Amino acid sequence: MPNSPVRRPARPRFFLGPSQRLVGVFVLFILLPGAFLGVFALRVLRQEGQLARQRTRERLERTAEEIGRDLNLEFRRWNDAARTAAGVKTFDAGSFPEIVRLALLEPGGGVYLSVSDKGLEAFPAGALLYVSPAMLPSRTSPSRFPAGLAEAESLEMAREDYPNAIRAYRNLLDSADAGLRPLILQRLARTLRKAGKPGEAAGAYRELQRLNTAWIGGLPSDLIAQSELCSLAAERGDSVGLSQTAMAFYRDLATGKWLLDKPRYLFYSDRCRTWCRESLVAPDEFDRVRTTEERKLALSRAAEDLLNLPRGMFSGEANAHLAFWNTDPFAMVVLSADFLESRWWPQLLTTRGEDLEGTLSTPDGQTVFGSPPSETPPLAVTHDFRIDDTPWLLQIWPVRPEAIYADIRQRQALSIGILAFVAVLLAFGSYITVRIVRRELEIARLRADFVSTVSHEFRSPLTGIRQLGGMLLDGRVTDPVKQQGYFRMIVQESDRLARLVENILDFSRIEEGRREYRFEPLDPTPWLRKLVADFKAEIAVTGAAVEADIPDGLPAMSADREALGSAVRNLLDNAVKYSPGAKTVWLDALAEGGEIRIAVRDRGVGISEQDRKHIFDRFYRADGEISKRVKGAGLGLSLVRYIVTAHGGTVECQSRVGEGSTFTIRLPIAPLTGGG
Repeated sequence: MPNSPVRRPARPRFFLGPSQRLVGVFVLFILLPGAFLGVFALRVLRQEGQLARQRTRERLERTAEEIGRDLNLEFRRWNDAARTAAGVKTFDAGSFPEIVRLALLEPGGGVYLSVSDKGLEAFPAGALLYVSPAMLPSRTSPSRFPAGLAEAESLEMAREDYPNAIRAYRNLLDSADAGLRPLILQRLARTLRKAGKPGEAAGAYRELQRLNTAWIGGLPSDLIAQSELCSLAAERGDSVGLSQTAMAFYRDLATGKWLLDKPRYLFYSDRCRTWCRESLVAPDEFDRVRTTEERKLALSRAAEDLLNLPRGMFSGEANAHLAFWNTDPFAMVVLSADFLESRWWPQLLTTRGEDLEGTLSTPDGQTVFGSPPSETPPLAVTHDFRIDDTPWLLQIWPVRPEAIYADIRQRQALSIGILAFVAVLLAFGSYITVRIVRRELEIARLRADFVSTVSHEFRSPLTGIRQLGGMLLDGRVTDPVKQQGYFRMIVQESDRLARLVENILDFSRIEEGRREYRFEPLDPTPWLRKLVADFKAEIAVTGAAVEADIPDGLPAMSADREALGSAVRNLLDNAVKYSPGAKTVWLDALAEGGEIRIAVRDRGVGISEQDRKHIFDRFYRADGEISKRVKGAGLGLSLVRYIVTAHGGTVECQSRVGEGSTFTIRLPIAPLTGGG
């Protein structure tokens, strides 16, 4: 809701007369020589750069061939180590070659696999979380069952006579040897759970968990016990108990305590994660176990893929793995590509006397070593080679391509320095000249507009006062009622003139940093109501009206009554002046969120988005016919912002052209200390 002379962009008069000659001097003596020097220097730099890139590419191609040969030697060294490891009889760290032992001892670094008549054997224990069912060692339940077990199972399963089944299982348990106790105890716990005795069932499962592991139906007895204990805790809604049992179960699974087949492992792992998320498991602890599991799952998936593809060397996924084989006897070392990369990939790239980066990948684009760049790096070279009939692609590039220009760096720096110096001189000179000229023209225009506007603003109330006073002095108005009305109009015009003078003086004091405020406790409700009442009286002759919604009991605040009243009056005055088609404006007040909000709303002409960015600037007024007709010095809204800011508040504007505007003052409820 702007309120001062129309501010239009200054005409580009600095492109005429002497300024035009100055531009010509710039072009003739700075721009043209600078352009010529720049073109010449760029041509020279381009030629030298092309030669340097060609020499560097040839050197990088030779380096790539050398790295390919080193990779071949390194992979052969691992193949030799795998063949040596195939002769290991006892699985312990000291039995393996040094380079294999280092990989096997690092969690997730690798695993050694061999196949014998016992099935698949892996070292270290727990490195794999699952294998295919065909690779599992033979694990069967006891072939000899005690007399009476069939009868107890019949009571449980067929007749659902749980009390007698429980007694039968307990009688069997009392006389069973250590090998059969897990089998009977598991059935007893299962029957107790069916009989609706979860507490006794949990006790039986805990006892089963403490016994030596036995295989029941292809599953280890302690795994069955832990799973059922989690299930019981979940059924009871015992979050604390579930968090403890589920986390312990998940940790045992992730550390590879039991070597299961893939479907069963994934089933129990999924159940554990669900239980952990539904209970009070600490997120950090869960994430640590989850990270360990993911690393081992990647190793397990790679081992599964490579066992299904004999002689395959690479298993590609989010975590790539490499395999080194021995055929007779069958043995395989599966290594994490991350482990190999951390051990010797950086050394391969840095031992050539250059700072290089690179990737090793398969022909179909799966990366084994290195981090592929988001875009093709400059001067990158690609070398393809084969290792044991496996094709590979090696790509390398310099980390700092600019380092290859060492022989021409000095000349480049000199040429670029000259170009930069000329460009800075040109830009700085042009900027300073245009800025100074434009600033002077703008200041002169603003001063002239301001003086003209203020003169008109003073002339209007002075003219009214003079005319009314003259009529009263000459005795042309004899009616006491009319005399009283004229006196009232004289007072109103005097007040308007005083407010204009006070605005100008306030603005001057603010600009010079001399404006002071007297902060004192202020009850907003009566203060705002009186302010609105006074304003209504002033605008009554214009036919305008103010509708106010000021609730009782607004919290007190610390403020300068006169200064803040001046800010609110400015907003009300603007709302009336810029609402030619709507005679009513609104003032709303409320306390919310530790602050008091005073909103002045109208249904006037509105403010464009472009003008809203500048309406609080001094002397600014928006373009438009209504702005031309409405008087103003362009200080009102800037004073509002200064005053509200001094009170620790903010002022906001929301407006749409043709629909009106809302100005909202936000002031803190807490008393302010000190003065402006």
